[in-house]
Amino acid sequence: MSPGAAAAILPIRDGDPERPTAFLPSEESAPSEILRCAETLEIPWRRLLLDEIRAEQKLRAYRPDVASESLDAALSILSHTALRSFRVRDRIETLACQTRAGVRGALRRLRGAVRGLAGGSGANDTALLRHCRLAYHRILLLQRVRRAAARSRGTTAERLASVCVSARCSFEDAAWALGEEESPRRGRRMEAAVRKVRGEGFLVPRAHSEAQSFAELRRIVGAPPTDTRRRRDPRPA
Repeated sequence: MSPGAAAAILPIRDGDPERPTAFLPSEESAPSEILRCAETLEIPWRRLLLDEIRAEQKLRAYRPDVASESLDAALSILSHTALRSFRVRDRIETLACQTRAGVRGALRRLRGAVRGLAGGSGANDTALLRHCRLAYHRILLLQRVRRAAARSRGTTAERLASVCVSARCSFEDAAWALGEEESPRRGRRMEAAVRKVRGEGFLVPRAHSEAQSFAELRRIVGAPPTDTRRRRDPRPA
């Protein structure tokens, strides 16, 4: 292996000289250049910016002078979406640096922040668990609606009525399912359901794929896999 190939494979370590890159944007770069670089690296900048905007709006709605608020206040307001705020991430990063430098009290504050992100010290966050259960069952419902839409026949009105009756869903969900089934890029039903539920404001864990996201959500709510068949009890009645 040539030295150049080895250098391309080995990771960059602290103290190594910087390797030349094609383009490294900075804060002074034009927004179009920054976004172009983000898309090249497959960074979901649209989703990240929207999350930041929602978090900032929520903080400002409760605390007009949000820049001077404490980390504890931000964690209380944002709850499970706290890490979507750059203010929270910056303060946690500062606490981590102070902890490594041995600043007195930094480790205690950092541990308190982590407990706040986890929903308390050893206790289940009932509200968050209820929210995740609603998201989980909402995904299951939308998958059922999509299957009913795929089986439906007739005119649009007849198909809408059939989906509403067979899947026991709302008219809006039936119309969404028919639109997905008729779309040339309809994709998989479960992935579409996860995207829709996340777009509705439900918290669904982010993972490499929507299938893994749904699996993580199912693990949180403690539900068994949906494809598990009910086993017969070998014991006599």
